[in-house]
Amino acid sequence: MAMRITTKMIQNTSIRNLNMNKERQEKLTNQMATGKKITRPSDDPVTAIRALKLNSSLDKIDQYYERNSEDAKSWLELTDKAIDMVVSILGTGDSGMTAKLNQLANSYLESSDELAIVTELVSLVDEYYSVGNADSAGRTLFTGYRTDLPLAFKEAKTETYKITEQRTKLDMDKITYVATGCLKELNEGNFNSTDDDGNPLMGTTEYDVSTNEIYRFRLAYNNTDVVKEKQVQSTDANGRPEFDGNGNPIMETVKDPNDQTRLIYEPDVKFEFGNFSGAINPTIYSINAVYDDTGTQISKDIQFFDNATEKAYMTVVNDPDAVVYIASTGELLLGDNVKQSVAELDSDVEVRLSYEKSEWKKNDLDPVHYFYTERKHPTQDRQLIYNEHFLEDPTANGKQIIEYDIGNNQTIRVNTTADEIFTHDLGRDIYELQDMANEKTTIFTNLTKIKSMIESGEYIEDDLARLELQKAALEKANTYINDKIKNRMGELITNFKGYLEQVNTAGTSCGSRGNRLELIQNRLGTQQENYEELVSRNEDADYSELAVQLASIKTSYDAALSSISYVLQTSLLDYIR
Repeated sequence: MAMRITTKMIQNTSIRNLNMNKERQEKLTNQMATGKKITRPSDDPVTAIRALKLNSSLDKIDQYYERNSEDAKSWLELTDKAIDMVVSILGTGDSGMTAKLNQLANSYLESSDELAIVTELVSLVDEYYSVGNADSAGRTLFTGYRTDLPLAFKEAKTETYKITEQRTKLDMDKITYVATGCLKELNEGNFNSTDDDGNPLMGTTEYDVSTNEIYRFRLAYNNTDVVKEKQVQSTDANGRPEFDGNGNPIMETVKDPNDQTRLIYEPDVKFEFGNFSGAINPTIYSINAVYDDTGTQISKDIQFFDNATEKAYMTVVNDPDAVVYIASTGELLLGDNVKQSVAELDSDVEVRLSYEKSEWKKNDLDPVHYFYTERKHPTQDRQLIYNEHFLEDPTANGKQIIEYDIGNNQTIRVNTTADEIFTHDLGRDIYELQDMANEKTTIFTNLTKIKSMIESGEYIEDDLARLELQKAALEKANTYINDKIKNRMGELITNFKGYLEQVNTAGTSCGSRGNRLELIQNRLGTQQENYEELVSRNEDADYSELAVQLASIKTSYDAALSSISYVLQTSLLDYIR
C-alpha cells in the first residue's frame, strides 16, 4: 500500500535530522572542551564502569604513594637521624662517651681531670635522653602509641608514680663496696677528736677498711621516695580532728590492723619473686606486713635506708638473710642466702620490684613507657594505670608497633620503640661512676692532707701515732677504691659496647625498612604511571580525531541547513503548479 508523503512530514524529518546533527556537534564540542570521551554514564556505560574501577585503583595507589609512603618515609628518616645522634653521643669519636671512658681507663689523670671528664659524661647522658623526645609533626617517635607523650620529662616536676619493675635473676648484679668507716669525714680539725669516754671518734684503722662483694637489683631510678612512718591526724572521742596549743594538727603513727606491734609505712616497697599464677605463692619481702587469709604473716622484712650509708651496705654483708632498700641510690641489696635463693630460680621466673618516686628531674625517662605504672589523674580523683597487661601476663609483648599501609595487603613498620635505644642502665652507670670519682677524690684529698700534717712536724706522740694509723687506713682505702674503679671501668666499657651495638642494631633495622620503603615507592610510582595511562586511554578524548569529526559535522550541518531551508520554503501549491 502506497504511503502519502506530505510537505509537513518532509519538513519535520528535515528538522529532526538537523537537530540530531546539532546534538552530535554539541557532543563533540563538549568532548573538545572537557578533553573527556563522556560527561555522563549514559554517554557510554562500558567506559563509565571501566573508569570507576580504574579511578578507584588509582586513588588507592595515590593514597599509598603520595601520602602513606611519604609520611612513613618522613618518620623513618627522622628516626634514622635521631639514631645517628645517639650513635654520635655513645660513639668512639673524640666527643663520644665510649671514647671518654677509654680515656679514663687508659690514661693517668689528675683527680681534677678525671672529675672534668666524668662531668662531661653526665652532660652527655642528658643529651642522650633528650634525643628520645624527637618528634615527627608533633608525634613523639619512640613512644609507641603514646605519641602525645614525650619519652623523657622536659621539665623537673613533683608527681607520685608507683612503679613495678619486672625482672629476672639475670638482672641481679654484683658490686664492690669498700668500707672506709669515718675516713671520708676526716679533716685537720677532727682527726684526734674523742667521745666522752675518751675513745677516738675517727678511729678507723687499716684493719677496719675492707672490700666486699654485694649482690643487688639496681632499680631504673635513684632518689626514690623515702620510706616514712605513715601518719594521720588524731581525733578525739567524737571523731573531731585534734590540734595542739599552737593550732598545729596532732599526728599519730598508723599501726597494722592485723598486728599492732607493726607500723605502716609509705610508700610500701616490695620485692617479690616466684610464681604469680596462684599455683605457688611468690616469696615476698615488704616494708609493710603482708598477711594471708588466716592472718598469718607471709612477707619477710625489708630494711630500708634513706641514704647510702656504710651501715646499709654492711647490713647485708653481716646478715645473709637481710634485704636492704636504699632510697637515694635506688638499690635493693641482698644477703648471701637471699641472693642464693634468687640465683636458683629458673631464668624465666619473674622478679618484681615495686616502689614509688615523686621527684623527677629534667630528662628522666617517663616510666609509663617501660613499666607497669600508676599515677594520679591530673584533674580527676582516680588513678591512671599504664601497661596493666604486664602484670597479667609477664610474657606479653609490650612493644607498641606502628605500621603504615603502603599497598594492597602490604604494611611497613615505621617506629622504633624506646627500649631498642634508650636504657635506664646507661644513665645509672654514669651516675654511679660520678659517685665513685667523688669518693676517690675525697679519700685521696684526705690522704694528701694527712701526709702533709705528718710531714709538717707539728704533731708528736699520740697525735702523730694517730695520724700514722689514719694514713695507713687511707692508703689502703685509696688502693681498694682505685682497684674498684679500674675494674668497674672495664665493665663500663663492655656495657657501653653493648649499648652502642644495641643502637646500631636499631639503626640497621630502621635503615633496612627505609630501603624497603624506597623499593616499594619505586614500584608504586610505576603503578601510578601505568594506571594514569590506562585512565587516560579510557577517558581522554583524541583531540586530532575530534577536530576532524567536528569539521566534518560542521560541513554536513551547513549543507543540511542550506537544503532544509529550501525545503521549508516550498508548499503543496508549489507541487500543484
